[in-house]
Amino acid sequence: MLNAFKYAHLTTKIRAMQGKMLKDEDFVNLLRMQSVKEIANYLKNNTYYKQNFEEMDNQDIHRGQLEIMLNRALIHDALKIAKFLKGKEKSIYRFVYRKQEIEDLKKMLRALHMGKPLDKIDRKTLFISHHSNIDFNTALKANTIRELIDTLEDTNFYPILSPLLIEDNKINLFAAEMALDLYYYNQVHDQIHKKISGKDYEIMHMSFGLDADFRNMMWIYRSKQFYNLRKEIIYSYIIPNGHKLKKQDIIKLVEADTGQEVLRLLKAGPYGEIVDFDSGHWDNSFNKYYGNKQLRQMRLLPFTIAPIIGYIFIKEIEILNLTTIIEGVRYKVDPKKVETYLARQSKGVGNYD
Repeated sequence: MLNAFKYAHLTTKIRAMQGKMLKDEDFVNLLRMQSVKEIANYLKNNTYYKQNFEEMDNQDIHRGQLEIMLNRALIHDALKIAKFLKGKEKSIYRFVYRKQEIEDLKKMLRALHMGKPLDKIDRKTLFISHHSNIDFNTALKANTIRELIDTLEDTNFYPILSPLLIEDNKINLFAAEMALDLYYYNQVHDQIHKKISGKDYEIMHMSFGLDADFRNMMWIYRSKQFYNLRKEIIYSYIIPNGHKLKKQDIIKLVEADTGQEVLRLLKAGPYGEIVDFDSGHWDNSFNKYYGNKQLRQMRLLPFTIAPIIGYIFIKEIEILNLTTIIEGVRYKVDPKKVETYLARQSKGVGNYD
């Protein structure tokens, strides 16, 4: 009864937000677009994304700008929901901000790694707010990776990144990004374990556990198939607290001798009927499953945390679908082929001629 009272108003608001999300007709129309500008015009004039175009001139918009706008739309919705949260739910919900903060940090590291000055980064692409632990006013003045990391001295990012420095402007970028991702998932799990209980705990653990499983499967397979990494390195970047993959499953995968052996184990494992491991797009089938799982929980468990986190996850998938369409237009891929890459229940897009 207390949960029903606590979540009722927010659940109603999230349902209204969910009702504005893109429909099948929108995806049909977007798949027919011939340019990024056409996609931007459609989103601005026909969908709920129009509010996110207020500060963007789409007359000469390019792919990067449009993708930035879509990611900012996710943060905009997250902040809108956060206004209605209190106590432990608000604390847990900060996983949205932490994730964006880490992506911003990766973006700055990559720029400096490639010799690009940080003052050229569009500040509108960064999650600059009082929620962030990063002092962007100081960080964006850094000329080297060492200077950037020094600006993080009072944050949890400093002990993660400083040991990976090679020279003033060189870092093991791969290790840095993996370490930041691992930190993020460990932090989320720690918050869930400390502050959430009952049905809400089950929902959060399942949601992040599924995500961890998928990332671990991709990481182990690629490590074996393309990089021939040592087992101890693979183990060091395994995200803990998965959902379907148990400890013994992870051990079998890491101890496999080849990528093909990993693939055989995955097909016989708990995701064998869920993920199309024979395709080059595992994320497509996984995100379809994951999105349907979130939608089902949002529908069946309205007076829990399910609608709150579920909306963010399905919004992320919608943005992934839009990004896929944008890439398809950019590289002139057949729309029918692009449609097969979308993580949604397809009803067919018809004729494009």
